[in-house]
Amino acid sequence: MTASTGYCTVPDVRRALQRAEFTGPLEMDNKQTVVHAITSQGQWLRSQTSRHWYEPTGLDEDEFDIIPTEPKTHNGEEQDIPSTPHAGPSQMQVAAAKQARYPLRNNDPFTRIRLDKHYVGEVTGLEVKEPTGAYTDWVADDSYTEDRDWSLYVEPGTTSSPSFIDLRAGKIPSLSNYDNAVRVSYSYGSEGIPMGVRRATAMKAAAQLLAPDDEASLGIPENANLQAVETKVGALERQAEELLEVYL
Repeated sequence: MTASTGYCTVPDVRRALQRAEFTGPLEMDNKQTVVHAITSQGQWLRSQTSRHWYEPTGLDEDEFDIIPTEPKTHNGEEQDIPSTPHAGPSQMQVAAAKQARYPLRNNDPFTRIRLDKHYVGEVTGLEVKEPTGAYTDWVADDSYTEDRDWSLYVEPGTTSSPSFIDLRAGKIPSLSNYDNAVRVSYSYGSEGIPMGVRRATAMKAAAQLLAPDDEASLGIPENANLQAVETKVGALERQAEELLEVYL
């Protein structure tokens, strides 16, 4: 996958401009500017939705290799372990003065942690904090077993598919503070770019290119009606937001 990816193609942007009845030229020497607009909107979309989409075999019209073809990696995500001051039935009571805390069994016998990204496919690292301050990777350490000691759960869905890590509460070390006690690394992404996402990305890229600050990039004449251009920009932004509403 290329370093910079986006969720539509240059022809998608051209079609969005045509639907907006924009008549300015989209010359070959401006295409890198279009690519930049697409990839910048891709970064924005990932940050806003916590989602990633990819096409394993790419798209034929993607001459600039913008379309991602594989899941994205996300490393070292820090998460708190939900905890409670109350010991469970099988846990020894500790004097309140010691302010002991215990992992919260919110999916008994597991402690469930929600991950930042949707569509998680593979957990490559699951580092849990020890009382010494060091971390033990439950994925790499043979003394921890997937499904028995930890597991990945991904809610099924097309527009929303939140992902969770379950840790067996009895295996979690005793800590006085469970903040940032887990570091998770994983791959995430959904196969197939929804047409709504593709169209919305093209509209937002087109709006970026039409914005007054960037008008020279598309060759808008100096005597163009900028009020009309701004109206088209606003319309493109609104349509894109409507398409993305289910993901935001």
